[in-house]
Amino acid sequence: MILSLAPMEGITGHVFRRVHAECFGALDCYYTPFLPPPRVGNRFGGKAFKEIDPANNQGLNVVPQLMSKNADEFVWAAQVLADMGYREVNLNLGCPSGTVVAKGKGSGFLAFPEELEAFFDRVFSEPGMPRVSVKTRLGVEDPAEFAALLDIYRRFPISELIVHPRVRRDMYKLPARPEFFPEDGPWPLCYNGDVFTAETARALEARFPGMSALMLGRGAAANPALFSLIRGG
Repeated sequence: MILSLAPMEGITGHVFRRVHAECFGALDCYYTPFLPPPRVGNRFGGKAFKEIDPANNQGLNVVPQLMSKNADEFVWAAQVLADMGYREVNLNLGCPSGTVVAKGKGSGFLAFPEELEAFFDRVFSEPGMPRVSVKTRLGVEDPAEFAALLDIYRRFPISELIVHPRVRRDMYKLPARPEFFPEDGPWPLCYNGDVFTAETARALEARFPGMSALMLGRGAAANPALFSLIRGG
């Protein structure tokens, strides 16, 4: 099973990733905290560039996560990242922050399925794009929204679907809802949410044989050795 580190703003930045790898061994994949794409024609700068600077990520498999509802800016940013050597980018459809959702980004984008489908149409029609994975919640208000979102995701060549089984309204206060995790799909499936022990990780792996990856966020921040424990170390 593939093990990855979740993007957590202010926590799992390039310093955390590098030190974690040195202390506990490199993971299969690390996701950067979300980056706003630069405007078309510009480049990443400042704090964002430090996250994706290849010098800060040597020896690690790092996937930059982008937060955007503007397909042209997403495409531009993905191509800039591809030129830097990144083979995959991740779209953030999970952030529940009020300031993010108010702009229709993160999990707020899930409230506009027609716009989301048009976004994917534009992104996946662009030649020369790197792989695009998606990190999503179940919806905004009700897990019943997830069925329609899955129908959209199934229409596109997403490289991996990372599912955090909460709706935006849950924030992180209510328990995750693993019963809504997809049994299978045309894409590799990754589970993320409320994994704080190795026993929980193994139970999820047994429950969802179609799951190919597990992403840890708060559990790894609380116990950086958790990945090692899951691996039997």
